[in-house]
Amino acid sequence: MGRDEAYNTERFLHELTFRHRLSPPAATEEGIRGTAGSVGSDRLYYDFRFLRDFGFREDRNGFLLDIQRAEDLDGAYDRQLIGFRQNLGDDSEIWLQGDVFSDKSQADVYFSARHHLTDNSWIHASWILPDAYFNDKTDTRDSVEQAPQTFFLQWHRQGTGTGAGTTLSLNLSPESRFISRQEQLTVDSESLRTAITHGQRAGDWLLRLHLEGERTRRDYQLRGPEESGSTPFDREYLEARVSATLTSHRLQPGIGLAYVHLDETGYFGRALDDEGRIRRREPTLFGEISLQAARNTTISPGLYLSAPKVRQSFAEDDGRRHSGFTGKLALPIEVQLPDTNQAVLTINPTFYLHKAAFGGGNLQLHWPL
Repeated sequence: MGRDEAYNTERFLHELTFRHRLSPPAATEEGIRGTAGSVGSDRLYYDFRFLRDFGFREDRNGFLLDIQRAEDLDGAYDRQLIGFRQNLGDDSEIWLQGDVFSDKSQADVYFSARHHLTDNSWIHASWILPDAYFNDKTDTRDSVEQAPQTFFLQWHRQGTGTGAGTTLSLNLSPESRFISRQEQLTVDSESLRTAITHGQRAGDWLLRLHLEGERTRRDYQLRGPEESGSTPFDREYLEARVSATLTSHRLQPGIGLAYVHLDETGYFGRALDDEGRIRRREPTLFGEISLQAARNTTISPGLYLSAPKVRQSFAEDDGRRHSGFTGKLALPIEVQLPDTNQAVLTINPTFYLHKAAFGGGNLQLHWPL
């Protein structure tokens, strides 16, 4: 269906200021991890995950629960994975999970395996079958002609100290075909996504690196009464972020650089139902310090200075053009929750620097389990 919105000028600046501030629990660790913030008068950006492995039989087996609500460049999505883990010896395990709906045609199936290379590193592989029973269970006239599937591979090594470690991920979805008679279109789709997150200690400094990229190709064959023909869609996306924090100083000053590169061309899907072209190049310099306001409360004012070049046009809309300065001041207030070891609640109001306006509020919760 594609995403249902055309991004505003500050969209990626919002996501940068609302990103998860604390490392534990990372996406590969157990716990509750969520952030939500306003990116417009009627839009909320959110990224929430609850991940838990309930081990039993001396941890040789486990009941897996993985609940996630988030969004990517195709819009918002959610999944509620339930499943089981079976250990094979001391170093390997296999997983069977499902994202189950009352409409059985929407159920996804996950087959996974994980092998622990050392005490601090492992490799994980998954074969994912979205809408695995669609053709057999759907009550519509729609059908899958070439079944969608995704191959996922991830390597993780835990470092020494908070924030240290490396995670490499690869997500490959080969070509699939979906025929929707209800929406009067046929869609061919394929995509590749990669990411690396790395953190390490270098003396008194904590260095962080994050890189992710996506390449997506689709072909929409429209068969409506007022439209027909084949319309392609191409996306190339790159996000990079590096930062350094002086952990030995009482203010823990940090500085970083972020960059977003996005090219999208073609038909954006039925949700937006429009053809267009998006070209965004967004470098951002950011920095912050931390002030101890109370025993369990820290305020970390941060500046975000960006110079985006946005060229965004659509067939049914005036589009958007911007070249110049944008910026935000963020004032995250982190509160250590009582009676917990590492749980932190963050309230993060932000303010625009390029215009006199409120830049959106943000709420975060980090609770390792």
